[in-house]
Amino acid sequence: MTAFINSVIIFLYTLLIVCMGFSTILEKFYGTSYAKSAVYGSWWFVALWFVLTVLAVMSLIKLKVHKRLAVMMLHVSFVVILAGAFITHLFSENGTIHLRKDEAATCFIKDDGVAKTLPFVLTLASFEIQNYPGTDAVMDYVCGINVKNGENVEKISVSMNNIGKVDGYRFYQSSYDSDGDGTHLLVSYDPYGIAVTYSGYMLLLISLLWTMISKHTRIRELYRAATKPLAVMLILFAASTGIKAQNHISTQPIPKIDDKIADDFADVAILYNGRICPLNTAATEFVTKLCGKSSWNGYSANEIFVGWMIYYTQWETQKLIKVKSKEVQKILGIDGKMASVKDFYTSTHTYKLKGLVNDSTLSVATRNAIREADEKLQVVTMFYNSEMLRIFPLSTDGKMDWYTPGSTELPLGTPEAEFQFINHSMDYLTKAILVNDVAKAKQIIAKIKLYQREKAGNVMPSETRMTLEVFYNKFQQNHWAVYLFITLSLASCLLLLTKDDSKVVKRTVVAFISIATLWLSTLWLARWIVSGHIPLGNGAETMLFMAWITLIITLIIMKKMPVIMAFGPVVSALCMLVSTLAFDSPQITNLMPVLQSPLLSAHVVMVMISYTLLAIITLMSVCSIVYYKKGLTAKQERMTALSALILYPAVFCLAVGIFVGAVWANVSWGSYWSWDPKETWALITMMIYAVPFHRSFKQFTSIQFNWFILFSFLAVLMTYFGVNFFLAGMHSYA
Repeated sequence: MTAFINSVIIFLYTLLIVCMGFSTILEKFYGTSYAKSAVYGSWWFVALWFVLTVLAVMSLIKLKVHKRLAVMMLHVSFVVILAGAFITHLFSENGTIHLRKDEAATCFIKDDGVAKTLPFVLTLASFEIQNYPGTDAVMDYVCGINVKNGENVEKISVSMNNIGKVDGYRFYQSSYDSDGDGTHLLVSYDPYGIAVTYSGYMLLLISLLWTMISKHTRIRELYRAATKPLAVMLILFAASTGIKAQNHISTQPIPKIDDKIADDFADVAILYNGRICPLNTAATEFVTKLCGKSSWNGYSANEIFVGWMIYYTQWETQKLIKVKSKEVQKILGIDGKMASVKDFYTSTHTYKLKGLVNDSTLSVATRNAIREADEKLQVVTMFYNSEMLRIFPLSTDGKMDWYTPGSTELPLGTPEAEFQFINHSMDYLTKAILVNDVAKAKQIIAKIKLYQREKAGNVMPSETRMTLEVFYNKFQQNHWAVYLFITLSLASCLLLLTKDDSKVVKRTVVAFISIATLWLSTLWLARWIVSGHIPLGNGAETMLFMAWITLIITLIIMKKMPVIMAFGPVVSALCMLVSTLAFDSPQITNLMPVLQSPLLSAHVVMVMISYTLLAIITLMSVCSIVYYKKGLTAKQERMTALSALILYPAVFCLAVGIFVGAVWANVSWGSYWSWDPKETWALITMMIYAVPFHRSFKQFTSIQFNWFILFSFLAVLMTYFGVNFFLAGMHSYA
């Protein structure tokens, strides 16, 4: 009977994983509503979870798990969480309500379109859009609401990450009317489910910590097996990076801008991407978007940006726009990957890519390649429209706007002196540059900086922060450092696995890891200071964090587990490669309002630590498989024990990260689980990696365990990369 129950549990467990994975694909093609009605909210999906839970409880009783309290509490916590979700499914009500200033509202519209009367009356008293100081970037939406309940009137405030609560009803900021006199709120009424679910989360956290330190779990046995002296050998692939020089053909010579003038002007503050930053940031991103790196043919980003402002005719002939697609190269009529602005137009100045982005006769891949090339030319258009040169701040009626040189949008009543300065200072600077009057040019730039401090000194970043951002822009664009990091990581891995008894090798590797940690710490800390928030808001930042935390973990545990020194730097280097190359010119931006919750950092940190550990044990599994092929059984068993040991904190961190994210979602969106593809695949990943912990998996051999771990990493790749690139969802920012 027990064997039959276990077989059914395995079948249902696998079926749920397959159904959830299939549903995310279903959502891609048919939409979120269809996926929720056809799968997530269907009776049969709920029944699968219910039957699996009942059978699991029966199995736990038969196995007398109650004798191991930590393990029992861990499983009970999941039962409580599922019970809370089921209660929410049965009794909760969700919908939206539209409030207008000074107009009473007594009901909300539920998700099924039915109006539900509230036991109180709501009136919007105020609505305010709060911007980041000195910019037009939205920081928060705040509304004050009067609640009349009988004779009593109270006031609540609702904003992003700040819930309004009244008699069990919760109100969340959703959107607002264009005139600023109305707001749309999400409404959630879940009087029982949230309390039960949160109790399950707390029980889960306690049980995870208890399991890690308990004497009655398998962790200590694995620790003893994994930390025995380990002499290992592995044949690794050799990687080499070929850098091909490009021949940049110029049809017109480019006058050289004095680098002192270019660098000095690059320190001027601008409003760019919704934040105040040095012009160097815009220049760096401008050049990087065009040619893939922050310099070209010996010219720095500052020299190109300033030079193009003045000698635009000559710069339009320079082949510095990288076009990867051969089809697009053929359309443009160029030989090689580099094109000039002139190459995008015919002799009659007709745009060669016009209409091709949406040409259904072309393949999707070709249209995407055309769109990529078109976007690069649009960057040049933005440059010509001075969108990257908002350098003159002006305050009108308490609101600060930034204007471009010679702007025709200056407000009426602008003082004559300021009007003339904004309209003509860049003309004077251009003349000084043309005659190579360095002193005069620097004097004009100094006046622009002084003007900025006088008009916007209370909102501008400090000079130290501006200088740090310029330093960071140069530092993070050094791709050669990443390639060197990868090369040295592979070399150190090979040396440690072949010369593990050499003290010189170990000391050298420790020194290398320490230097790499300092380098990544400097990058991450600089981005933190410059952005003004913990840099965990997009893919590039999370991969940078993963690279950094991998080395930190390596330094912490390398004395007890020396083999981690071989794999940690490799994982870190690969993360840096992804952060550098996969996310083209990652911009520093202000956080969206919903991402300003402190729970964001806890959620991302726990998940990224988990992915880091899972990446490390994946490399260990590769190593173990090689040992097995070579007949090195003892070494293979010890390496497998180490992988199994690290798997515990990896899965535990993922579990904590998922449920901290659920709490964050509940605070921000009014629902702790929305079956978003990223959420779903994170749950799938946790369920897959939890399999080796269970008794039914112990019949597998150690080599089967390693193959399982190796293929399971595909779930991590799907969760982190696949969802972002192939599926839709709320987590597309990361």
